[in-house]
Amino acid sequence: MNVSPIEKYWSEMDTSARSRLLQGSVGGKHLFEIGINCLESDPQLAVEILLSAYAANPLDGNSAQQLLNIEALLPLFPAPVAQCITAVAENWNCPDNLTYFLRIIAKRDNLKIRSYILSSIEKEPSNLFWVQQGLIYAGANSDFEFGIKVLSAEFSAELMPAVTASKAFFTFMDGDPLEAFKLLRVASEPFGIENFAHLSASIVLALGDKDLAVSLLSGSVMIQPWRSSETLRLYDLAVGLDDKLVPLSGKIAILLYSFNKDEELDGTLGSLHRSELGDAKIFMLDNGSSDGTAEVIDRWQAEFGEQMVRIDLPVNVGAAAARNWLMNEPEVKASDFAIYLDDDVEVDPDWLLRFGAAAQAYPDAGAWGCKVVDHISPAVMQSVDLHLIQPSGEEGDGPEVDLSKLAPNPFKVSDLHHQLLDGGFFDYIRPCASVTGCCHMFRTEKLLDNGGFSLFLSPSQYDDMEHDLRNCLKGEFAVYQGHLRILHRKNTGAASRVSVSQEGNALGNKYKMQAMHPRSEILSIMADEERLLQQDIEKKLKCLAEKGFFTS
Repeated sequence: MNVSPIEKYWSEMDTSARSRLLQGSVGGKHLFEIGINCLESDPQLAVEILLSAYAANPLDGNSAQQLLNIEALLPLFPAPVAQCITAVAENWNCPDNLTYFLRIIAKRDNLKIRSYILSSIEKEPSNLFWVQQGLIYAGANSDFEFGIKVLSAEFSAELMPAVTASKAFFTFMDGDPLEAFKLLRVASEPFGIENFAHLSASIVLALGDKDLAVSLLSGSVMIQPWRSSETLRLYDLAVGLDDKLVPLSGKIAILLYSFNKDEELDGTLGSLHRSELGDAKIFMLDNGSSDGTAEVIDRWQAEFGEQMVRIDLPVNVGAAAARNWLMNEPEVKASDFAIYLDDDVEVDPDWLLRFGAAAQAYPDAGAWGCKVVDHISPAVMQSVDLHLIQPSGEEGDGPEVDLSKLAPNPFKVSDLHHQLLDGGFFDYIRPCASVTGCCHMFRTEKLLDNGGFSLFLSPSQYDDMEHDLRNCLKGEFAVYQGHLRILHRKNTGAASRVSVSQEGNALGNKYKMQAMHPRSEILSIMADEERLLQQDIEKKLKCLAEKGFFTS
């Protein structure tokens, strides 16, 4: 059997680096950790990854200083980039007193935050710390015009590679792909276009040139085969999964439950009404609400007619019990697919067809989920494909469960999506350990077979993830559909803060979930997932090689 050089590259890669890169090849912090860890085992790989880590956030003074501290590293980078890193580190200074700034951030007073950042830049024009704070604010609030304004000041020639790269990204996110393309061409000269493969692909896709996007991604993978995220996106574009729409076969049950979220529920039901539901049936459970939820359901019941089944409970039984109640409704049990949808999300018109494409590509998945972004600031991703990891210092074998610790069995899910904004970095379909419960599709037969959602995790939090873990133990991993994006409503400002009881419930349920799955089970899931991810990417690389993408 012929094996392409890129397939061989993955099989021979340093095992620690491979394990981390299979989770993804994006996110500055993630890449920096991988690069540091393989400096001795594979210096060339380390240099490539560390350069990519820096390119992900080139005005970050902490990253620049860390790179400066690595002996003999900078001479291995392109000279303009090495000079830029030195200049960033020299011009990035964290002020001694940030009390007021941290206070207005905690209050989420955006007008004061903007004003304070601008006044600080005016007072300290050479301090990149405040430029970076401006970019962080702009990204978190999708205020990209503000980011461009911050980047439009005068900077030294040594800093321009970092400034231009950052400006290209913010210009694209602000809706001007043509200007972003011009800026990125300039930034790519010192950095190399492979370090901006995702951004360049997103830009040319916005300009309507899919062939060029495919060419840019394939070029980056051919030069640096470790780029797993670029490979996944390339594959989907090459075979047409990015815009594939497939009707789900059989009966579809859409399951919602709500407690005292009348305004959010109204938006959710409105988006469902605007979507292409076909013959899908909605099962709407009012979980003992005391606000205007009943009236909202009344109004939408008139719109949906017999397509909506209403269930009213006298008290709030919690999320897990509500999920179990819905899945055991006779009509739901007779359906082919059951889709849980939160009461504070908005779906696109083609959302069911996107799920159909994912189900066709991965018919044996334990569940299917999607990309979840913030309703107010949609550049901020709340959830993508989630992979099980152990925290630093807790890796490998250890006590099965230690109930004396706050984390009785330390494990968590990957957070690459929190390290960057949604510039197309997670636009692919692939398996994973877990997907968010905001929008969770199951084959009903498998859902019923898995025993329901754990009542130990009432009233809410982690019941969906724990359900996915049980699926993983059966070899039925979730699948992430990154070409389907839903908006998740969250309160802003002071109203977004959770109460002490809510925070305590979340911590308590995390503790219980970890105690329910001992270390040996988690290590088994992690090993199985790593094999699954490697098989998935090797299969896609083989397909791409057969299509001639990696021929020089």
